[in-house]
Parts: sequence; structure tokens; C-alpha cells
Amino acid sequence: MKNLFFGIATFVGLQVAAQQTANYQFSVDLTAIKNDWATVELITPTMSQDEVTYRFPAMVPGTYHVYDFGRFTRNFKAFDKAGKELQVSSVDVNSWKISGAKSLYKITYEAEDTWDTDIKKDFVFEPAGTNFQQDTNYVLNNHGLFGYFDGMKRNTYQVSVTHPNGFYGSTALQQVTRKGNTDTYTIPNYMDLVDSPMMYNRPDTTHINVGGADVLISVYSPNKLVSSKFIADSLRLILDYQRQYLGGKLPVDHYAFIIYLTANPNGFKSGSMGALEHSYSSFYALGEMKPEYIAGTVKDVAAHEFFHVLTPLTIHSEEIGDFDYNNPRMSQHLWMYEGLTEYAAHHVQIKYGSLSLDEYLEVLHDEMVRAMNYDDALSFTEMSKGCLDKYEDQYNNVYQKGALIGLCLDIKLRQLSDGKYGTQDMMLDLSKKYGKDKSFKDADLFNDIVALTYPEIGEFFKKYVIGGEALPFDEIFDAVGIDYTRKKTIEAYSLFGGYGVGLNDEGQLFLFASDVNDFGKEMGYQDGDILLSMNGKKMDASNAGKVISDYMSTVKTGKKLKMKVRRKMENGSYKTITLKSKIHPVKITQRHLLAPQENLTEKQKKLRKAWINK
Repeated sequence: MKNLFFGIATFVGLQVAAQQTANYQFSVDLTAIKNDWATVELITPTMSQDEVTYRFPAMVPGTYHVYDFGRFTRNFKAFDKAGKELQVSSVDVNSWKISGAKSLYKITYEAEDTWDTDIKKDFVFEPAGTNFQQDTNYVLNNHGLFGYFDGMKRNTYQVSVTHPNGFYGSTALQQVTRKGNTDTYTIPNYMDLVDSPMMYNRPDTTHINVGGADVLISVYSPNKLVSSKFIADSLRLILDYQRQYLGGKLPVDHYAFIIYLTANPNGFKSGSMGALEHSYSSFYALGEMKPEYIAGTVKDVAAHEFFHVLTPLTIHSEEIGDFDYNNPRMSQHLWMYEGLTEYAAHHVQIKYGSLSLDEYLEVLHDEMVRAMNYDDALSFTEMSKGCLDKYEDQYNNVYQKGALIGLCLDIKLRQLSDGKYGTQDMMLDLSKKYGKDKSFKDADLFNDIVALTYPEIGEFFKKYVIGGEALPFDEIFDAVGIDYTRKKTIEAYSLFGGYGVGLNDEGQLFLFASDVNDFGKEMGYQDGDILLSMNGKKMDASNAGKVISDYMSTVKTGKKLKMKVRRKMENGSYKTITLKSKIHPVKITQRHLLAPQENLTEKQKKLRKAWINK
């Protein structure tokens, strides 16, 4: 009886075609993926013209890189209702022209897992790509699976995803019907579809309420080192700080943090880790490590990504509001979209007490030092406009100098307003003037900000954002009682010889080349060395500070230093090596030094309080 019923149901299914409407009706079966290729089927909207063009994006908002997602597809075919194949011709790497489109009923094609592609050029930053790990994890950034017809981006989309038993789809999308192992999402348009990533796996999810907003935290941790509850507990306080920072209420009623952690010690193929922002969610691709090591990283990255709900998702130019996926035009305002967002992500932490002043000054110091790797005389607006090509190698300065522009602008505004108005207020005012559905003209923003604030701010933009003048750190820091020294040469002990110390995906301390001095050469340190012990004392992230301070508290010229490191050899294997030398002072050039002044004037006290206190 079961076989007979199945046979009848299948026969009827073959005879009754899905009803064609003005909607896109997509379907993808995650259980049928073969060799990292997923088959996508689309019952197309009804067409009124003889010829139509179907496209994948060349680029999507937030990435600032052309990826050409059409190159990850193959076997593109179009059919009429009777199953007859229609003529298809390739227009470019992202586009297909379909003839006889008035009779078009269905298209099919295969889409590749971008995380595991064999294409060696221009790896897609993982938070913007797709991942098909059979029966384990599926990351669906929808622009990697679904496209649009010219002139029809605003049609409604219905997307049906069939998943393995026991799997759950984490996403910010709200309109979903779940039936058996198939979830059907209804999305108003293509822009909202691209704006809404999904992750399917066995669920580890936690919901928290922040100021009336429902916040989902979904985590995939292959070795279950990190739980969604731990991440939720780590984020709860910073999200509440952000609520206060944004005027007491979050600008969204729901939000999703979707977090994928890799156990691969070599990280991701793109060579990067990080996150990508969306209107109601953000997607993270990070290394799996012990919870105590990852907490700070997630907090800082999440603070940045969440603040994107303000800009560019609420405050944006026409280039972003009406984004052209295949011929993208860049805005000149990366100083605001990324720079001011990065500034706010740390400013909120000192303003509401989770960073001390010394810790915050260290953040600013690091940003100033890292900004030295870029062209300081380059106009930030020019860099922004040319970040896809001419100035691609300068783009990452948005997270350093861009944040420092935000710092200087904030303090300048507070100087002019006697402490009553800063970038925090400015962004809230801009969000009221514009909004998610109302874009500003790119050339008008500076004038709009001047109209909201002071004429002197127009001069600030001309000199330091449009122009290439060095930011006025001396004046800015002195206004809030901070001593600033641009450059200073001293003689001092240099334990790691000018190498920086970082934390890898496995929670191990490693060295990276920074400003290597003579002692670093004498010790024989190398880029990538993993620190194991110092003078016989085992050293890791939990005790490194104490081990180092104990040594330095009794340091004197000629004292022995013995470092045991794990080093990667040319053949890819690792070898434990002992490095040793007698320590001695070396000349060290220190740059961008910051220290709180001890005797503040009343004016400085007032301005500092307005800047970093609640």
C-alpha cells in the first residue's frame, strides 16, 4: 500500500505543475548536495517580454570587493511549462540571457560551495559565502544561491529549503512556514533576501531580550567548546550598553548573531576571519578556541557589526540604498560607514564602564600604530570612492584611521558644544533625518552635518577627510587632558626583540614581525613562532602576563633569557626549538604615546567627562 500510494502521488505530482505567479519560487534540497554542488530550481515569475536576463551579483553590500558570484554556478538551463528547453546564452560571468521568455516557466542550475571551491583566485570572504558540509553544517548567504531578473528585484521571493532531520535554520527572516523537513521563507524583495543569511545545523541557540528586542544567538562549534549560552552571556551587557548609546532603544525589534567557528588550525581558505553586517543580523566566521579566549574577540567584533544597524543600514547614500549588484558605485563616506562604526564599538565600552581609560588609550594607540601601514596623505573620500580598484590596498585603513577620524570629530564636536553634543548625538540626528528607506545624496552629507552642527566642522572635513592633512592629535588629546607624544626614542629592555605577541585560533601565543630590533635578531625569533615556555616556566594566554612581569621585575643587563618555541619548518612539520641570549638594553622608537595628564583644568575635566562618562 505504501509503495502504491507513493507511485500515485508521484504520478499526480508530475501531472500538476506548480502555479506560476509574479513571485520567485525557489527551492534547494540540502540533503541532495553532491560534491559541494547544490541544485537550485526556480519557478519563475510570469514574463511579458520575449527576452530576459537572469543575474547573480558581482558584489554585495558590506564586502567592498567584487567577487562575481556567477562564477560559482554551472549547468544553467531554462524550460517552458511542457519541459521543453529554451535557448540560453551567457552574457558575462554573472548573467544569462533567455530567449522565448514569454513561455519561460522554470530554470535550474547548480551552485558551488564557495568555502571549498577549487577556484584559486579571489577567495570569497567566508562571512559572505556558502558552506556545504554534508550532514554537518550549511551556510547560505543567499546571493551565492539565488539571483534575479533585470527589472524584477522588487518582486516577492519564496524560498524553500529542505534540510536533514534534526537541523534548524538560524536566520533573522521572520516569515517562515515549517513543514516536515522543509522551511519556506517569504521575502519582500531581492535586497532583503541578500540581507538575510541562514545557517543550518543541529541547533545550539539562545534567545535574549534587550530593550524589547528579541536577539537570537546561534553557534556552530564543531568540538562544542563554545556554546550559544556563553556567547549570549558575553553579549548581553554590551548590547544593553549599545541600547543606551543609541538613545535608550534599539533601532530593531529583532536581531540574529549567527556564528560559525572552525576547528581547522589553518583557519579559512580566504586567509581572513571576521564578520559581515546585515540589517537584522550579522554572520561570523571565527576560529574555535576555549571560551575565555574567544569572549573578547566576539564582543569587539559583535559591537562593531551591531552598530551597523545605524550606518550604513539606516544612514546611507543612494549608492547603497539603491545598490547596483552588477555595476556597483562606491560612496565617498567609508569614514562614516566603517570608521565611525569602529570608533563607536570601543567608545561605547569606555563610556559605560567595560573599559578603563588606560585600556581605551591602548586601543587608540594600536589604531594609530596600525594606521602607519597606510598612506596618511591620501584623501579618505578618494580612497573610499576607489576602494574596489585603485585604492584597494588602502581599504583596511577604514578600521584604523577611519576610527581615529571618528575620535577627532567626536571631541571636536564636544569642544564646540561645551560638551553637550558629539558623534553619538550626530548619528541619532542623521537617522531621524534619513532612515532605512530614505537615502542621502553622496555629495550632500558633509553639508547636512554642518547644518546640524557648526561651520568649523566643515573645515574639519575639508582638511582631514576630503584633504590629506594629518589628524590634529596634539590639539584633540590635550582638550580632554591626554598627553600625546608622536615619536620618542628610548633605551629599554625588549623581551621579544620588537616582535608582537598574538593569540592564534588554538589559543596559543605566537610572534609576529613588527619592528624587529637587535635583540630580536640575537635571540633568533621568527615570524609565527609559538611560545611554549620562558626560562623553564610554561607560558600560555592565562599566565603570560605574570611570567613576563616576574622576569622583568628583576631584569638586569646580562641576565639569561631562554625561550622555548614551536616553529613551522619548510616541509610543513613543526619542531620545538630553544632560543637563548643574554638580555641587554636596545634603542626602541616608540610612536603615538598616550598618557592621562595629572593636573586637569576645569575645562579639560568637563570635556573628558562629556567624552567618556555616561
